[in-house]
Amino acid sequence: MVVGRKLAFLLTVSLTMTGCNIANHGSFVTSTYQDKATTDTLVKLGPIFGESCQTQFLYLFPMGDSVSSPKAIAAAKSAIQGTVIITDVTIDDSLSFGIGYSEQCIKVQGIAYGKKVK
Repeated sequence: MVVGRKLAFLLTVSLTMTGCNIANHGSFVTSTYQDKATTDTLVKLGPIFGESCQTQFLYLFPMGDSVSSPKAIAAAKSAIQGTVIITDVTIDDSLSFGIGYSEQCIKVQGIAYGKKVK
């Protein structure tokens, strides 16, 4: 009887803790602002993608760095050499489950503008 209560409590706590991550996250930035210090003419370099992910062992124990939008944006900016700004930015958050683990990722997509590298 005590084992059943402990198991029910553990299951309830686990589901409650993961409930916030299951929501449908995401955003789209309609405006991009360029730093006034950048006076160079920028050219379209192409579409870019970056992500920041973290795996949780047994759904509770994080392994590696935590997920963050700044890391995903930095990864996207480094996808094409010479990128100065990103336009048409889409940021999405996903959570997937496997047997004994889960993985949360923040994914960034956009169009890179910058200086053409020769």
